[in-house]
Amino acid sequence: MKKLALTLIIMTLVVSSAILIVNHQTHQGLLNNSDSNHMNSMDAAHKKENTSNKMKKETATTTSKKKEKKPLQQKKDTKQVVITIDPGHQKHANTEQEPIAPGSEVRKYKATVGSMGIITRRPEYAITLDASKMLQKKLTKRGYKVILTRNRNDVDLSNQDRAKIANKHHSTLFIRVHADGAESPDAHGFSIIAPSKNNPYTKKVFKESQKASKSIVQYVKQDFTLYQSGISYRSDLSGFNWSKVPVILVELGYITNPQEDRNLTNPKFLEKLTTSIAQGVDHYLDENK
Repeated sequence: MKKLALTLIIMTLVVSSAILIVNHQTHQGLLNNSDSNHMNSMDAAHKKENTSNKMKKETATTTSKKKEKKPLQQKKDTKQVVITIDPGHQKHANTEQEPIAPGSEVRKYKATVGSMGIITRRPEYAITLDASKMLQKKLTKRGYKVILTRNRNDVDLSNQDRAKIANKHHSTLFIRVHADGAESPDAHGFSIIAPSKNNPYTKKVFKESQKASKSIVQYVKQDFTLYQSGISYRSDLSGFNWSKVPVILVELGYITNPQEDRNLTNPKFLEKLTTSIAQGVDHYLDENK
């Protein structure tokens, strides 16, 4: 009996020990799982925080980029630039005479009607007004203030009057627009007349007038034929001698030439030609700042 009792006691102790060991391992496993879950939770939180911070940085960078403004392109300072355009001649001639220069005893008619198209019979004064209005639009789009000495053909303005309009507006450039005429129908081409260097009345404006002439010829000759060298100089023109500002006279072409007469009554041709003139004017004014 004693042996049986001892055996039972031993078995009881063994079973109890086994139970204790199993419980301890189970508890330890639960603790490990808990620690593991806790670590995983911390890692996830840490990753979430890093992702959030990264997104914030990216958002801040994007916002910063959005706030950065691109530098504005510098616009032309054309506010003080005034260009006066004089459509040459008028519908009715004024045969009264006026001095060709201040204090001069030499006199000329105040205004004439100009030449007549050899084929189209369109008068010069009508052609010059059409071309002047086209040129005005092109220069206005470039930001310049453009004055026309006349807006219609039925006016009475002498050459002295026209120059005084340019002077009154303190023009940076005075452009007189004409269409040439010659006895020979073979004469053709675009040209510019500028004030003479040795003319006492235009001495102060000679240099700038010449520069403007060269600039315009440079652009026109790319697409159009020039008459002779493209530029000639005169001292007997009232519109020059009364001008206190740089002045040029543009000869669009010869309306005594059959082909050029047709060209100068063609709006598409005039549009292209006045575009080249405007480019030359614009280039001159850019260089003259």
